[in-house]
Amino acid sequence: MRYLILCLLMVSACAGQPVSSVGAGRYSVTATSAHGVVAARERAVKLANNYCRRNSQQAVVQSFDDERLGGVIGDPTSSLVFKCGTPNTTALSR
Repeated sequence: MRYLILCLLMVSACAGQPVSSVGAGRYSVTATSAHGVVAARERAVKLANNYCRRNSQQAVVQSFDDERLGGVIGDPTSSLVFKCGTPNTTALSR
C-alpha cells in the first residue's frame, strides 16, 4: 500500500511539468494514449509545441522512443526529444 501511494505521488508531481531539460538546449516529454503509439506521438509533439510556443518557436523533433505496452500493463507511450527553434523547411520549398 505504501508503494502505491508513493507511485501516485510521483505521478501527480510529474503531471504538472511534463517537459524536462536533458541538456544542450534539448528537452524531453512523454505522452500516453489509449489509441495507440501514433496518437501518443501526436500528443507528445503537441506538448512540445505548446512548450516552445511560449518563446514564439516550434518543436524540432530529434527522436522518438516508443513503448507498446498493452493490456493490463498500460497504454502505449512515446517519449520525444526535441529542441525549440525553426524547423528545417528547405526540402519543402523545392
